[in-house]
Amino acid sequence: MTAESEPSVSFVGPDSADPPSTTAESQDENADPEAGKALPKLAFYVPSLDTGGAERVTVTLVNELNRRGYDIDLVVSSVGAMGEDLAETVTLVNLDSPRPPGIGIGAGIPGIASYLRSASPAILFPQMTYASVVCAVANAVSGTETVVLPTEHNTLGMKTGRKDRAVSKVAGLLYRDIERVLAVSQGVADSVVASTPLDSDRVTVTHNPIDVGSISDRSTEPVDHPWISSPDHEVVLYVGRHEDQKDLETWLAAFKQINETIPSARGIIAGKGSKREELRFIAEQEGLEDVVSFPGYVDNPYGYMGGADVFMLSSQYEGLPTVLIEALSCGCPVASTDCPSGPSEILAGGEYGSLAPVGKPQKLADAAMSELTDPVDEAALLKRAEDFSPKAVGDTYEQVIQTVLADR
Repeated sequence: MTAESEPSVSFVGPDSADPPSTTAESQDENADPEAGKALPKLAFYVPSLDTGGAERVTVTLVNELNRRGYDIDLVVSSVGAMGEDLAETVTLVNLDSPRPPGIGIGAGIPGIASYLRSASPAILFPQMTYASVVCAVANAVSGTETVVLPTEHNTLGMKTGRKDRAVSKVAGLLYRDIERVLAVSQGVADSVVASTPLDSDRVTVTHNPIDVGSISDRSTEPVDHPWISSPDHEVVLYVGRHEDQKDLETWLAAFKQINETIPSARGIIAGKGSKREELRFIAEQEGLEDVVSFPGYVDNPYGYMGGADVFMLSSQYEGLPTVLIEALSCGCPVASTDCPSGPSEILAGGEYGSLAPVGKPQKLADAAMSELTDPVDEAALLKRAEDFSPKAVGDTYEQVIQTVLADR
């Protein structure tokens, strides 16, 4: 596109009447007094700020790096509820681009390219594979010197849809020219090496940050559910999307076996997704309608975690399931499938929770009942959660930033 026809970009944040400053300008304003060096301008891209794991951790990370003095733009194709949690000193760049069927956020390539020419961030961190492909193309079109560092949140090669396979194939081609890819777990990093031309020395593990202190505080707030914190029930909890990846059919089958062994046990499947009504039907068919609750989206999932007796995850695959770290932050025992990738890494091979094979209801039920009868000490759970705090993850990101920009 010519400069005259480039799409408009909406900047919301400090001095939002003007476009974000260029890298040189922002470096002057963000000098690190201790190191005597200017901090680079950074940008993160996530398709939307709707409530979701990748969106939540992106906001947490952006806020942490901004707190350290970095001038940061958070670029989105559409704004959602998570925008309310963004620090006031972070500039929210809303491309407000359409997402037509079959193209999706790919329609935002001209807007992202326009943004890069206008703001010239030193590094752009796109979140998730499709977003990374779109940003890599936009950066090439823009002709800027911005470094694109994709962040992979899921194990590559696990999604089997036609679009997913096409995106993975394109990513494999584009990543050949990418300086470095970030992976949220070692398992994801291994899948990147296996699925792309990148060697292991060009893939860096950067865990998702979890605001442990805030989550812990909110876990003590009361929630509107009769089973939570009830002395009469042992509550088995799930919070998250109701999609195929989460294999909630196995969750229900496992809970049925738990309830047969412990009749006072109650199950809560909170969240929303395309399979919600199907899962409700399965629960009814299995005679679980009186012992399994589907409250839908809940404002404070941490209050549920704080009052539950065990958090049970039945996923077929993950990247780094932040919901498990959130449960640990609430002092809630965890039972999870040992899926690729992340649960074993978070739980240190079973030291901080119980693991079960994927798709095996009886094994998952046994893992959950193990935590109900002999849970990991709460203090140990909270200490483990601190390994994923914004400070710990922020330190890793700063090392990546310094390494990438050292010779530029």
